[in-house]
Amino acid sequence: MKPPSGPPPPAAGKTRTDFRLLRRAFTFVRPYRRQLIAVYLFYFLNSVLNLIPAASLAWYVDGVVRGSSFSFFGRAFDLAPYLPDVRARLLGSAAYLAALFALIMIANAIGVHMWRLGTRVCQRIMLDVKHRVNEHLHELPVSYFDAERTGAIMTRAVGDTDQMEQMLRDSYVLLYASTHLVTVPLIMIGMSPALFLATLLPIPVVFAAVQRVRKHLRPIYHDMREQQSVIGATIQENIAGIREIKAFEREPTARRAYLRTNLAQVRLVHKAMRVFSLNHQILYGTRDVAMLLIGVGGGAMVILGWGNVTLGTVLAFIPLMGRFFDPIHQLVGFYDTIQRGLAASQRVFEFLDLPPEVRESPGAKAVRFERGEVRFEHVTFGYKPDRPVLHDISFTAPAGSKIAIVGSTGSGKTTLVSLLPRFYEPQQGRILIDGEPIRDVRLESLRQAIGIVFQETFLFHGTVAQNIAFARRQIDPVRIRDAARFASIDSFIESLPERYESQVGERGIKLSGGQRQRLSIARMILKDPRIVILDEATSSVDSETERAIQESFEKLMEGRTAFIIAHRLSTIRHADLILVLEEGRLVESGNHEQLLTRNGRYAELVASAKF
Repeated sequence: MKPPSGPPPPAAGKTRTDFRLLRRAFTFVRPYRRQLIAVYLFYFLNSVLNLIPAASLAWYVDGVVRGSSFSFFGRAFDLAPYLPDVRARLLGSAAYLAALFALIMIANAIGVHMWRLGTRVCQRIMLDVKHRVNEHLHELPVSYFDAERTGAIMTRAVGDTDQMEQMLRDSYVLLYASTHLVTVPLIMIGMSPALFLATLLPIPVVFAAVQRVRKHLRPIYHDMREQQSVIGATIQENIAGIREIKAFEREPTARRAYLRTNLAQVRLVHKAMRVFSLNHQILYGTRDVAMLLIGVGGGAMVILGWGNVTLGTVLAFIPLMGRFFDPIHQLVGFYDTIQRGLAASQRVFEFLDLPPEVRESPGAKAVRFERGEVRFEHVTFGYKPDRPVLHDISFTAPAGSKIAIVGSTGSGKTTLVSLLPRFYEPQQGRILIDGEPIRDVRLESLRQAIGIVFQETFLFHGTVAQNIAFARRQIDPVRIRDAARFASIDSFIESLPERYESQVGERGIKLSGGQRQRLSIARMILKDPRIVILDEATSSVDSETERAIQESFEKLMEGRTAFIIAHRLSTIRHADLILVLEEGRLVESGNHEQLLTRNGRYAELVASAKF
């Protein structure tokens, strides 16, 4: 009979998914496998040594205290000839105590070393994971950050990797528990197969509890990680928009939104706890039942003389039973951790599988652009390929020219200049600098040749000097001051209490909008690029400051190609070439006088003072 076709059962498919995730996680472990094997060997040795006190209890009670024989795998051992009197038994007890004390000290010393080594190896592995996540974060396209919330990204980069770290740490416990699950049953069978069978009676209940955890907890934990991303994003937005929230008196709305996200997480936690708490108590209940079976059943067997069960055997079985059931509890707990860890790993690997920023072609080369001529050839681009926002754009910007880009809001001005440093990749057409298609140029070379002053300036938490020097890897105080002078902000910096070592605050909060923009201009000046993009670079400064900045630019831009997006006629009227965009199309191009003479769209914008 032909087997039925179709997708595998959910459990089988889920098992394979878990295996794939673990196998992929092992790629980060592989470089440290020798150190990890050493950690596991220490855990194995420690677990074996910790079994000796419980396992030797039967030998001590029956052989030393009672002076009778004890059996192991059916072979009788009689210590009576070696312990003829009370004095000999007391000396035997003292020797047994001293030996166990020494053993415990050795096991503890090994335990200290294994914990330290295990922590060190775990931290190294997770450092590689976090480094890879951070590297990939910087490789992702700008479009990813346009669409994804910052808090959600933070949860993946920090919270999910921390959950993976917890899973790796608990893998040590897995080995410890597995060692006990193998060795303890052998010891118990050697002492009394009948009592061991009594110990196994509650195991089907334990197995059912584990299956229940396996079936229900994994999807819940995945939802919990997703909800944690929502919580992180909500916090980030509330912090970033705190001034707007206060200005519009939206504190109650913000509080309710945050409360709703947390209540959703609380419901998921309660849902998980309903599953886990029941199973947790079932597991501990089975241990108590097994203890009763061993204590009462073993006592009855001693009274009746069945199965060669002795008092020492019963007393030894009680701690051994704990050594048998504790690993089961630990494995169930580890299963809980591994489900959390696999859910987090899945999200981390989904993140790492996101396609990186526009890929360099295999033959991409490092190029030093000497002239800075820019040519767009039939460029079409859309953030979604089926919805273009730029249509068939073609123009040439001669080296050293000033290109102004104007148009109404939403016409595609910023999108156009964002294609030049390859923040986005056009779906059609190509862009060339000095005759080289930028797709064939290494991104590092391309972006070294381009300096950008964005419309919204971002300053990093740090000093004024550090923010200006962000454009270069090495800080040169003289060049920093020269750049500040060119940007007409040196006098302001000198008035600060600590001058160039003054803190700007997070996102430059201690500075005005105009001051932040001039610092950004100084940063670009220090970079000394061949091509400059000014995206509303003077939109937040007054007329007097704008004139000072324009004078600085006139000195700096000589011999360099500049793309200028501005709404002020004074900024663009002297441009060598003005590009007029309308709904993503290049509808006019020329200089100020030529475009006014045509009396077209540019003339309308000038007349209405709308750019």
